Amino acid sequence: MGKVKKSKTHRIKRNIVVATNDSDGEEELIVDSKENAVQTVLDQLQSANVEEKYCGLQTLANLIENPDNVEEVITREVAKVAAPLLIDPASAVRNAAAGALRNVSAVKLEVCDALMEQDIMTPLTCYYHEHAAEWTPAKDSQSKDENSDTYIQCTNLLLNLCESSELAIKYVGQSKILDILPRYLQLSEFGNDIVIATLQCLLVIVEDNPVAVEKIKSNSESQLESLINLEGSNPDALLIKTLAAGVIINMCGGNLSALPVDVINQVFAILANSLSVDHRLACNQLSSTVPLADVSGKVKALKGNEAKVLENQIKAVVQMLDAQQSAIEIIANICSCDDGDEVENDDSSDSELDEEICKNDDETMLSEDKLPPLVMEALMSLDIFAKVWARTELPPQNVMMILKEYEGSQLVFKKLHSVQTRALLCINNMLSTLPINGLGGVNGVYKIWIDAGKLTFKQNAENLNLLESATAVMRAALDKIKLKENGNVNECNLFNNMALSDIEMMLTGIKECQSPEIRSNLIRMIGILALLLVNNLTEVTSNVICTITEFILEQAHKENDVWVLAEAIDTLVDLYSEDETDILAVKVKLIDKLSILAPILKNKARQQRRLPKEYKVLVSTATSNLPRFIKYKKARLSNFYENRRTNGCLVIRMTSPQ
Repeated sequence: MGKVKKSKTHRIKRNIVVATNDSDGEEELIVDSKENAVQTVLDQLQSANVEEKYCGLQTLANLIENPDNVEEVITREVAKVAAPLLIDPASAVRNAAAGALRNVSAVKLEVCDALMEQDIMTPLTCYYHEHAAEWTPAKDSQSKDENSDTYIQCTNLLLNLCESSELAIKYVGQSKILDILPRYLQLSEFGNDIVIATLQCLLVIVEDNPVAVEKIKSNSESQLESLINLEGSNPDALLIKTLAAGVIINMCGGNLSALPVDVINQVFAILANSLSVDHRLACNQLSSTVPLADVSGKVKALKGNEAKVLENQIKAVVQMLDAQQSAIEIIANICSCDDGDEVENDDSSDSELDEEICKNDDETMLSEDKLPPLVMEALMSLDIFAKVWARTELPPQNVMMILKEYEGSQLVFKKLHSVQTRALLCINNMLSTLPINGLGGVNGVYKIWIDAGKLTFKQNAENLNLLESATAVMRAALDKIKLKENGNVNECNLFNNMALSDIEMMLTGIKECQSPEIRSNLIRMIGILALLLVNNLTEVTSNVICTITEFILEQAHKENDVWVLAEAIDTLVDLYSEDETDILAVKVKLIDKLSILAPILKNKARQQRRLPKEYKVLVSTATSNLPRFIKYKKARLSNFYENRRTNGCLVIRMTSPQ
C-alpha cells in the first residue's frame, strides 16, 4: 500500500567563499555602541577624502567579523553606500571596497539577498565593464598587485551573489561580464590565483544556465581544454584542473553522454587524482610547522623566511582541500540523478499528483540505471567511492586543535570540516546511484551505516551540517540494504540480534534534536531498520519494532513541521504495509492511533502550504496514502481477528516493550 520513499539525493552548491582580511596595520576601533560605529562608517564612506573612505571600509571589514554587527550593517544599508566605491577612481579604495563587500557576502546566504536588494549588482557590473575589460597585471610589480587582488575579491563577491540569487545570474547574463571573465583564464598572463577565482565563479554561473553556457563555449572552449591538460600535480595545478573539469561538466547540462569519450575519461581521472592526495597526512605535516602557544596562551609569530614558508605551506593545503571539495561536489551532482521531470506540485493539480506519487515503484527506473555506462565504469574503475569516503575522516584530534588555535591555519580547520560534510552528502548520493556490489555488498554498506552512526552520535551536536549529512548517509545505507532483494537480507544476519538497548541512543538523539532535517533522517532511518527486522520476527525483534512504532507515533503527535510529520506517517505506512506486521499492528493499536493523526496531518498541511517542492510532494503523498492505508489495514485486521476467533482465540504472547 504505502509508497516507499527513496532516500533523497542532493544537488550540491558551492559553499559561500569565506574571506579573510589580509590588511596589515589594523587598529582596533573602540566605540560605545555598534549603532555609533555603523554611523561612523557611513560618514566616512560618504567623505570626499580618499583616506576617510579607505578608513571607513577598513572599519566595516572589522565590524562584520563580529556576527552581532551584521544585522545593523544590513539594516542601515551600509552596502548601498559602500558598493559605488567599487568604481572609485582610487585603486586603494576599490580594493578595500571589494574586500569589505566580499566579507559581508560571505556571512550567510540571507545577507546576499539583502545585498541584492541594496543594488550591489549595478556598481559591481560597472567594475567589470570599466576596470576589468582590458586590464592586465603589472609584470614588474615586486609586491602584491592591488588590482589583481581587487579582481579576485570582486569575482568572489560575484560568485557569492550568484550562488544565492537567480537575479544576480540574470544580471550577469544581461551584461558583458560573460565576455570579460574568459579572458582571465589565460594562465600565463594572469597567474594561478586569478584563474582559480575565475573558474570558481564560472562553475557556479554556467550551471543550469543555457545563456552562460553558449557564451563560455564560444569564448573559452580552448582555454578550458588547455587547463585540463595542465601538467603538474602540485595543489594549485590540481585545483585548476578540477575546477576546469567541473565547468566542462556543467556546460554539458548534466548530459555527460554528450561529451567525447576521451574527455569523460580525462575528467574523471582529474577528479580521482585530486581525491588521491592524503589530506590527513598533509595536515599532520602542516601542524608540525605551526607555532604552538606557550604556557600563557601566546603564540610567538614567525618572521622573515620562516613566516613565508609557513604561509606558502598553508596556502598549498588550502588549495588541496579546495580541489578535493570541488571534486566531491562535482561527483555528488553527477550522482544526484536529477531528471528535471519531477511533478510540479501546485494546489490545482493535487489529484494528478496523488495519482503520480502512488504509482508502484517497480514502474520507475532504478537510480543506479540512470548514469551513462561510461560514467558508471569510470566511477567504479577509479574507486571513486572509497576516495570520497576517505575524506569523511578528519586528522587526529591533536592536529585539529593545533590548526584551530593558530590564527593563520584556522581556515584549514574550517575547510576540513567543510570537506567532511560535503563528502558525506556525496556518499549519500552515491549510495543511491551505485550498485550494491560496487559498495562492498550488503556487509560493506552495513559498515558505512555503522561508521556514519559513530559520526552522528559521537560528534559535537552543535555541528548541525555534519549531523544532517551523517544521518542522511545512515538513512541511505539502510535504504540500500532494504532494496537489496526486496529487503531479504537474512543471509547476512546483520540485524537478527538487534535489541532495544541498541536503539536507545538513536531514540534519545531524535528526542533531543532541534533540526527538522536531522529528525526526519533519523525517523526514516529507524523505520527502515524496523522494516528490515520484519524479515526475522522473534520475540526480541518484535519488541524492537513495537518500540520504534510507539516512539514514531509519540514523536508524530509532538511534531510541528508538517513535512516531518508526513515523513513519520509515511515511514509507518511503509513498515506496516507488510502483511507479517498484522500482529504487531494489533499490539500497538496502530489503526486507532493513525486515525487520530490523519486529521492533524490534514490540518497542518493546510496551514503550512509554503514548502519546498520535495517537501510538498512528501506531504501530499502522506495525506493521500494515509486514509487508503487505514482502510486497507483495517480490513486486514478484521480478517486477523476473525481468524483468531475461528482458531480458538490463539494468542501470540510477546514481552511488552520497555
